[in-house]
Amino acid sequence: MLVIVTTSRDPSTPGIDVGGLVLSVLAVGTLVYTVIEAPEHGWASIASLAGFALAAAFFVALVLWERNHNDPMIDVTLFANMRFTAASASVTFAYFALFGFIFLISQYFQLVRGYGPLETGLKFIPVAASIAVGSVLGTILAVRIGNKIVVSVGLILFTSAFAWISTLSTATSYLEIAGQMIPLGLGLGLTSAPATEAIMGAVPKEKAGIGSGMNDATREVGGTLGVAVIGSVYASLYTSGLTSSDTTSNLPDDATSAVQDSIGGAVIASEQIRAAGDSSTADAITTAANTAFLDGLTAGSYVAATVTAVGAVIAAVFLPSRPQ
Repeated sequence: MLVIVTTSRDPSTPGIDVGGLVLSVLAVGTLVYTVIEAPEHGWASIASLAGFALAAAFFVALVLWERNHNDPMIDVTLFANMRFTAASASVTFAYFALFGFIFLISQYFQLVRGYGPLETGLKFIPVAASIAVGSVLGTILAVRIGNKIVVSVGLILFTSAFAWISTLSTATSYLEIAGQMIPLGLGLGLTSAPATEAIMGAVPKEKAGIGSGMNDATREVGGTLGVAVIGSVYASLYTSGLTSSDTTSNLPDDATSAVQDSIGGAVIASEQIRAAGDSSTADAITTAANTAFLDGLTAGSYVAATVTAVGAVIAAVFLPSRPQ
């Protein structure tokens, strides 16, 4: 390998950009924390608005710092290249949707359908298999018909998958759920490989490390925001659904708090009440919690579908037609 693969080391070997590192952590950390806490405080509350404003300030400070730093951690001028920006956005949106899906569907399998952890993991095989197939197809098709079409189609597959996932119910068969996973996995495979090529092709060879780092960062930031945003949207609807439910009005305060906090808390409370001999109340809690969870899952699916649809438009407009 050392003989075949030539080095891409940057001859200037810049030092560590401590300021950029700290500001990037503060910016992303503040944004994610604010999104996670928004369901509790309220999306339009002073705490949430202040958090979003502070996160925006950190992002602005990061851009200004990197623009004026001699050896920036993130070369923000790369984003002036729409090929780089559109490809980065495509990867970010794809992983935003994927991680949000995994966050919700894992709870659906274990807490709504009652599957164990190992069984739940095995039920994700259609996603993994279709990602593998999509990645191979994405590379082949990108060379033949171009990045623009392949990435756009991949994100459209994501959108269609989430439109289908939004119809989940407690009676949905696993065969149908597996069918929903296939376009999602194919979408990620078709998106990821060609978009990665576009990112790496937009940077000089000696800056390949920066391109690779940005490619990884877009995945991690997209996934983190996906869990935070989709999870918070779900949590908001779940809590509001159970708060307005008559089922929780007659429960003790500690049980009400547990049921409204999460579907996991509702499952535990239901099991405890059933063990105490009150099966009818336990069944009512389970039904109300499942209904609220599915309402939140539907809303989260709509958010993911919207994000990937926007990503498909961006890819169709700004990505180059073919790899360069």
